[in-house]
Amino acid sequence: MHGKSKKVALSPHQVSWQTRHGHSNSFVVVRGSSLDISVYMGADSTSLCMDGIDAVEALEVFEEKGGYDWQKFWQLTAPCASS
Repeated sequence: MHGKSKKVALSPHQVSWQTRHGHSNSFVVVRGSSLDISVYMGADSTSLCMDGIDAVEALEVFEEKGGYDWQKFWQLTAPCASS
């Protein structure tokens, strides 16, 4: 993220790829200053880059406190691999 603006620092290439593949299961994973991990749909990459994380609802937020729930993370982002 860019400082306090809460805009996600994605390159033009990353935004383009996510836009072209927005119909698929692609994600943008952001770890904020609180160390929480937020997962967004890849199709939201333009909004994340231009408007910031407050403009888009995360699919899920994984809190660092007490340890991340990696099983739940993988079930969301790679359901076939976590079975």
